[in-house]
Amino acid sequence: MYQPIQPHHLFHKEYEEKINYTEIYLPDLADVLVCMWESIAIDFSGTMNDVIIADGCIDLIVNVLEKSVFYTGSSKTDFNFISNFPEHYIGFRLKPGAFFALTGREATEAMDKVLPLEEVALDFDTTQFFTLTIEEMKETLIGYLSGLAELIINNEYIKLFEDLYVKKMSSTQELYEYMGLSPRQVQRLFKKHYGLTPQMGLSIIKFHHSLTILFTQPTDRKVLVENYYDQSHFINEFKKNIGLTPSEFIKLSEQRKMSLLSNTLLR
Repeated sequence: MYQPIQPHHLFHKEYEEKINYTEIYLPDLADVLVCMWESIAIDFSGTMNDVIIADGCIDLIVNVLEKSVFYTGSSKTDFNFISNFPEHYIGFRLKPGAFFALTGREATEAMDKVLPLEEVALDFDTTQFFTLTIEEMKETLIGYLSGLAELIINNEYIKLFEDLYVKKMSSTQELYEYMGLSPRQVQRLFKKHYGLTPQMGLSIIKFHHSLTILFTQPTDRKVLVENYYDQSHFINEFKKNIGLTPSEFIKLSEQRKMSLLSNTLLR
């Protein structure tokens, strides 16, 4: 199963000390949702330069302090994401392909953009929403997503991304052949359902496969490199997605004394 990791604590010791970040798995929304997450830093003021890793997901996010609710995603890793504190965010990380399946809106409308929820759900009352308690906000959005999930007719492209994660294809040509479509058709469908090019999609999939192995299993160079042309290509692609080589990632993880399961979902 595709479970992308966002190792915020890796890059800043202060993040681990001053920010309470949690991820919660919601079984009833498992077909469309990776997790619900929450990030709170009430007693910390200032800014921090965070890294948001591209994962193919579009999130539904509540900025509690600024009273805004919106969909957004990143097609490429943002190495200069500025977090301003104090902060309190609640997020629902949709699986790749789920945004279109749930809303009928093309993924390009939210990928690398901010799309207010009221522009998607025309009856959503932002003012009334922010009169609710935090738990009521979560329950409201869980109900909203659950209602949309019940109406999904075709989740073919949610399943496709999961299938590609398992198959770990090495080239776009292999992808075109697997889908039985022309490059132009595949490119159009990837933009529509994921907000990504096929090449971006495969790069994200291969990177997160490698990252998951580094987090959860003993390092096996053969397994890590097998989806790339060679070791040099693997190292370059890994660094493109996280800003570190695999060796630098392992060293920094050890320095931070991070648990290999620090981002394992609470179940």
